[in-house]
Amino acid sequence: MLSEVFAVSPEWSAYFLLVMGRLTAAIVAAPLFGARGVPIHTKVGFAIILSLIVLPLSSQTVGDRTIEGSPTDLFAFASALGTEVILGIAIGLGVMLVFQGLEMAASLVSVQIGFNIGQIFDPMTGAMSGTMEQFYRVVITLVFFAINGHYLVIMGFLRTFDAIPPGEATLGVVAGDRVIPFFGTMIVSAVQIALPVFGAVILADFAMAVANRAVPQMNALVVGFPVKIGVGLLVLGASMPMMVSFLGATMGRALVDVNALVVR
Repeated sequence: MLSEVFAVSPEWSAYFLLVMGRLTAAIVAAPLFGARGVPIHTKVGFAIILSLIVLPLSSQTVGDRTIEGSPTDLFAFASALGTEVILGIAIGLGVMLVFQGLEMAASLVSVQIGFNIGQIFDPMTGAMSGTMEQFYRVVITLVFFAINGHYLVIMGFLRTFDAIPPGEATLGVVAGDRVIPFFGTMIVSAVQIALPVFGAVILADFAMAVANRAVPQMNALVVGFPVKIGVGLLVLGASMPMMVSFLGATMGRALVDVNALVVR
């Protein structure tokens, strides 16, 4: 097989580069796989390995092993490669939408509890984030691997070649009308994840307002911070098993639905 892949054949070379272009762009754009902490040569090496796996499975061949539809003209190949890269980026961003939508729950909880005031640098994203955001990000990452999300993502990358063979991608393959409903579903899921802690802290705010009316001498602002933090952490710990179960089901379903964003 390797002798056929690396033989002097413009069709095989063009086909391999098209496959690698889509997979490299998808890996770089996807979360975890394309994180800043992952060395660039690791990402490229992973893309090459996946490309070698995809090549014999998705190739369209005739009797003499010539790849059909692979552009060998320089301008046609450059156009096809650019389209494959755009498609790969779109697939990777679709996976990122799953993570960003679920991490939105952390922002809702962090702002309400008050942890959003103190932020620290996150080396994985290169941005400032609060303690609660990092905690939720760790939980989401652990759940991602617990449900074999990395397998779902890789299989999703590979299944795109069944729907859209290399060299046949166009800018219209991304179903734009499905992106908004998909992201809307992730926002609803984020609100559902944050609802126990968010609701408990709201009730704590209401209780502090009533207590401040009954005892005007009490400084509600000073007393409220530790009360909200205590209530929030208590409810977070109590709801953790339910949240992890719901998070796993939601993430698994969303990672499968990402493939629906690409149509032929």
